[in-house]
Amino acid sequence: MEQILERKSLHILSGKVIHGRGIGKLVGMPTANMEVPDESILPPVGVYIADILLDGQIYYGITNIGTRPTVDNDKEMSVETHILNFSREIYGKELKIQLFSKLRSQQRFENFSMLLDQIRKDCIVAREYFGIEEIAYRLYMNAPKHQVIVDDQEIYLSAKEFDILYMLYSNPNIAYTKDQIYEAVWHEPSNGCCHAVENTIFQIRKRIKECSGEHDFIKTVIGFGYKFNMV
Repeated sequence: MEQILERKSLHILSGKVIHGRGIGKLVGMPTANMEVPDESILPPVGVYIADILLDGQIYYGITNIGTRPTVDNDKEMSVETHILNFSREIYGKELKIQLFSKLRSQQRFENFSMLLDQIRKDCIVAREYFGIEEIAYRLYMNAPKHQVIVDDQEIYLSAKEFDILYMLYSNPNIAYTKDQIYEAVWHEPSNGCCHAVENTIFQIRKRIKECSGEHDFIKTVIGFGYKFNMV
């Protein structure tokens, strides 16, 4: 990773948010895909720290310039931005993206879990760059090792339990509907049947309670879904 020495803009891109393939949303890391009329205006391929101007307000995040080697073999170039702690639908909106430091070159990961773990690390660096405080949790997750530690005790989750908790953990302050969680973890349309999500959340809470009687780290948003409870 390149060392960040100062806040200096490297490139500015403007364009409309278009529909992508929805892969980011399905794995719990939604991205805003920008329409790019001319590839010659793009900076070198890689992942960048960025700020985003949307509807007159500045947001922060990371932007990937390039293809999606972990997702598919498509060689079409894209501009995809993950906006920190943001979940609104913004298709058709105009974005102005200012790229600062290049975090890393484009790379292919063996699976989505490894990709998601790297994206989380990228987001942490972006927060540090912009001076956004990273909240210290009593719960820690390591995706490559499939590891969950609560109050210094390791707990063991099934694959689906881990994926749901990691989705919420990776996106603090964002509430997800049961349908969104189902589609992100089971990778298929929910069709309004989300009992599997409810049952899996129940099992996660049960396992966490064995280590932490005070908090289960998952907050139920009545009439909506769930979010990570930052404690």
